[in-house]
Amino acid sequence: MDEEFYNAFATPVTPITLAQNTMLENETGTMQKPPKLMNIEEYKDWEGRFENWVQANYLDAWECVETKYVRPTNDDEEEIAIKDMSADDKKKYKNEKMMLSLLQQAVKEDILVLLQHNGSAYSIWKALRSNFVGSQEMIKNKKSLLKKEFDLFRGLKNESTKRIIERYCNLLVNMRRVSINKDNEELIEKLADALPHETWGTYLIMLRNKKGFRNLTLSKFIEKIEAQEMEQIKISRMKVFDGEQDIGLYYKARLTDKTNMSPKVETALNAKNSSGSLSKGSSSKTSFSSFLHLIQI
Repeated sequence: MDEEFYNAFATPVTPITLAQNTMLENETGTMQKPPKLMNIEEYKDWEGRFENWVQANYLDAWECVETKYVRPTNDDEEEIAIKDMSADDKKKYKNEKMMLSLLQQAVKEDILVLLQHNGSAYSIWKALRSNFVGSQEMIKNKKSLLKKEFDLFRGLKNESTKRIIERYCNLLVNMRRVSINKDNEELIEKLADALPHETWGTYLIMLRNKKGFRNLTLSKFIEKIEAQEMEQIKISRMKVFDGEQDIGLYYKARLTDKTNMSPKVETALNAKNSSGSLSKGSSSKTSFSSFLHLIQI
């Protein structure tokens, strides 16, 4: 019963949420998938996350990027078939294949195809590092561009506060990937200056004059902005309230007919008038009572 009630009223996942979840999974990995390297410029941060993930889940396989795996051969220097390998050799062979599989899952294909390697996990890992070092000039240029973008950051015309904050946070993520660091005070001031003055000017002046403002973290500052925006929406709504409910705030079902927004309680009288039978009205009342019972859970 509890599960039915939750499924009936749970907020559906929007496309943007799905996209954000995918990005997060790519960056941090999941229990089943390692963190994904989408761009060689992100290698520095990705390397540590990937190493931690593999060592936590497949420690034996990680040995293959530290020590080059060599498949055993016979006296004629021919590779020994898997069925003829010893138990220890089979284990080492399996670890090599596991590490290769993890690298193939974690590194975007268009990065892999540009690497110079011999197909072993050891050579791929080494090639990744070499490729990253060779891309330092490109990273330097991107770093310069991101610094400039931070300096110029401001809200766009008709851009919502939520969108400004999302865009700002994405900029900070990209800055962190190329080791651009700003102190907390500068981060807060830049976001505050980016918010529309006509909407936020008075509130920001009051907030800056409050005790403890200098001790705010960026996340706490964003929380205050979001809370104030909700307050502004509430005040604005109360001023123009015309009796119409905004059920979209809490009820996400698709409503195509406003006349059907509320459940219709069928009485014995109108059931008899519509169908000539009292039993239909009784059935509807039982159904609506069940609905009320669900809400009380």
